[in-house]
Amino acid sequence: MELTDDLAQATADLDEYGYCLLTCPIPEDELHAVQKRLAEVMQQERDDGTAFLYENDNQRVFSLLNKGTEFADLVANGAVFRVMEHLLGYNFMLSSTHANVAGPGGASMNLHADQTFARPPWPPYALVANSMWMLDEFTDANGATRIVPGSHRWNRQPDYLSGEGNTETVPVCGPAGSVMVFDGRLWHQTGQNTTGGEYRRGILNYYCRGYIRQQQNFFVGLDQAVLDRATPRMRRLLGWENYLSLGMLDGLP
Repeated sequence: MELTDDLAQATADLDEYGYCLLTCPIPEDELHAVQKRLAEVMQQERDDGTAFLYENDNQRVFSLLNKGTEFADLVANGAVFRVMEHLLGYNFMLSSTHANVAGPGGASMNLHADQTFARPPWPPYALVANSMWMLDEFTDANGATRIVPGSHRWNRQPDYLSGEGNTETVPVCGPAGSVMVFDGRLWHQTGQNTTGGEYRRGILNYYCRGYIRQQQNFFVGLDQAVLDRATPRMRRLLGWENYLSLGMLDGLP
């Protein structure tokens, strides 16, 4: 699939394949600032013993909004926002944001869809969707996200008992700064990193329809400073705005 900055092309790709690839929608200096800050947080959490490490040297960094102002602009980015609105409709929200780092020798993740919390049958549309910001070039060798194109149309998670967990996947590759937006029903997995010393860093901003419970509890876990500087769009994404009759206080909007 080719990179695009055209909304019509991006949404057409999403409808047909379950994902699209956006050309880097932020200036190069902002991308470098995000790369630098994530590297600092990764190392800090390793040094202080709080790092979430698994499968050899893979690493997750959670609650990014609390760990750097650089990450907020990615969450509310206009280009991604418009594509997400196509997938998730009116007043969608941010569900969570974290980094997914495939380290050298890291194993692949189980094949899955991102809305397995929902009991079947699933509706014929996405309940959630993800954006993967590629902070490094994503390659087949360094653990690029792997997918089953078109699997979003099946409206279900893989049947592991029948062997569908071993369905053949293809890597989604792109240069640093690219953004992969994908439907929450799409079957995907972190790829295996077969390199000798290359880290593949990505940031996953995960969104949900306005009536779906968020994965991260921002009302409890968000630093007050993050909320204080939040734009109106960010406050809406975090859940500080009603969804029709949901979210009222004492019966009032």
